[in-house]
Amino acid sequence: MKRLLSREEAFTGLEAAIVLIAFVVVAAVFSYVVLGAGFFSTQKAQESVHTGVQQASSSFEILGDVYGVDTSNAAPPHAQINYLNFTLGLAPGGMPIDLNKTTMVFSNQSVRNDIIIATTLLNNPNPGANQWAISRVVNPNGQANALLESGEQVDIVVHLAESTGSIAGRDTFTLEIKPIVGPALSIVRTAPGGIDQVNKLY
Repeated sequence: MKRLLSREEAFTGLEAAIVLIAFVVVAAVFSYVVLGAGFFSTQKAQESVHTGVQQASSSFEILGDVYGVDTSNAAPPHAQINYLNFTLGLAPGGMPIDLNKTTMVFSNQSVRNDIIIATTLLNNPNPGANQWAISRVVNPNGQANALLESGEQVDIVVHLAESTGSIAGRDTFTLEIKPIVGPALSIVRTAPGGIDQVNKLY
C-alpha cells in the first residue's frame, strides 16, 4: 500500500501557481493585442473623419453674378465673350484655400482647356490669354494675399483662349475651379443670344 501511494503523482501548489501565471500572461498579452488594435482603429477612424470634414468644408462659393465681357472693342453686335468676371468667397465654415495652388478648367460643347494661373496673380485685371488672375482682394483685415480666408472676397478674371475658348451667343459652358483640398466648384452658365460688351450670364 505504501508503494502505491509513493507512486501517485500529485498536482502540487507550485504547479497550480505556474499554470495560473501562464493563463494570466496569455490573457494579458491577448488583452494588449485587442486594446492595441482598438486604439489603432479608433485613430484611423478619427483621421478619416478629420479628412472628410476638411474636404467637405474646403469649398468656394460664388458671391453675386458671373459676367462675360467682350474686350475686342468691336462695334455692336458683339460676336463673342473672351473674359469672365466673378467674385469668390469661402462657403460658411470653410477652411482657408491657397489660390496659388488652385486650378481651373474651361469646357463647352467642343473644347476643354486648362486655364493657367497668371505669373502675376494679385492685382492683375488683364491676364494673358488662357490665364486667370485676381483683380482685387477685399479683406477686412487689410492683408491682400493669395490665401482666401473667412470673410474675404476675391474678384477673379479669366481670360479665355482667343481661338478655341471664346463664348458665342447661346453657348453653354462650364468653368471648374479646383482647390488643392476639397471638392471642385463648377460654374455652369449660358451666354445670351445677343452679346453686348458686358453680359450677365445665367
